[in-house]
Amino acid sequence: MNYQEIKKQVEELVQTNCRLMGLEPWGMDFAPGTGKQKGVLRVFVDSPEGVNIDQCAELSRQLSVALDVEDLIPGSYNLEVSSPGLNRRFFYPEQMSGYTGRKVKITLKEPRDGRKNFTGSLLGTENKTISIQTSPDSSWSFQWDEIDRARLVE
Repeated sequence: MNYQEIKKQVEELVQTNCRLMGLEPWGMDFAPGTGKQKGVLRVFVDSPEGVNIDQCAELSRQLSVALDVEDLIPGSYNLEVSSPGLNRRFFYPEQMSGYTGRKVKITLKEPRDGRKNFTGSLLGTENKTISIQTSPDSSWSFQWDEIDRARLVE
């Protein structure tokens, strides 16, 4: 099984367990282990009321059992479950739509005009295009597939 297949199956498992608990999956990261170092699977969840530590702990227990039974991830790894937090990372462009006017940091995969990092107010998202205003007379638009990371800045 390749990485994309594993990711898809883990995402489905996370979505199912989140729905059972009334939580919304926000996103996930997986950093595979290298050498003797364990990998890390980070799962971020949210809900309209927010997420507390007890909910994260319960979801972690449920996911841990489900992941062990399914044996989807090769090798050893640590599972971390948390809320996305105040400086939340955006995993999909659709997640940004509720944050228009808020300050965001965009890191590009490849430099544009000699820089990769752009911080400014989110002007909007449309058709996977993210637009931000970095100063009163400067705005930028980026296609989602150009972006390495996007997150809120508080």
